[in-house]
Amino acid sequence: MVNTISKELAQHVINGGFIHCRDIHDHSCAWNTLLKFLTVMKIAFKFYLPIHGIPMLFRRKKLVEKPVECMKILLKNLLQSCLFMASYVAIFRYLQCFLKNSRGKIDRWNVMIPGFLCSFGILFEPQSRRSELSLYLIPRFLEAVWMFLEKRGLVRFVPHWDIIVFCFAMGILMYCYQNEQKAIKPTYLSMFKSFWGEN
Repeated sequence: MVNTISKELAQHVINGGFIHCRDIHDHSCAWNTLLKFLTVMKIAFKFYLPIHGIPMLFRRKKLVEKPVECMKILLKNLLQSCLFMASYVAIFRYLQCFLKNSRGKIDRWNVMIPGFLCSFGILFEPQSRRSELSLYLIPRFLEAVWMFLEKRGLVRFVPHWDIIVFCFAMGILMYCYQNEQKAIKPTYLSMFKSFWGEN
């Protein structure tokens, strides 16, 4: 369990001071990481169940003909996604403690190194899901870079930038639907066809 730290202790860390793990969480770092892993597994199960379950409802014919096979696929996908999320959080939490204690200081490297290494948790996901997650994160990454540059006065605020990006993304999507349908995942393609009709 993570403990709430006082404002004075938080300010001490902001000023570059060191803080012991006993002030942040109960038990040892390894045991706390295991508890966090199990907690995130439960949360991830509730989160990913509709994500993997709802698309299966659109394949009703296969679901009726081969229900056992469909359930095995659902459980496998669900387990992979839960392991990804739980390992991602657990690795980040443990490495933060490890780096802080082994280096004896708190700085940006205590976040950057665990942030990079915990991303390897994505290897639990199948290749197709990795591509989807990467495509989801690219806009978030570009948005973070833009806000970083804007905060430092290196770029100026662009009015209605979100609408411009949305239009650009829809343009790419419609181009692929019109000319490169093989680049679109079959599940999404069937959904697009129900909305926009056959090409």
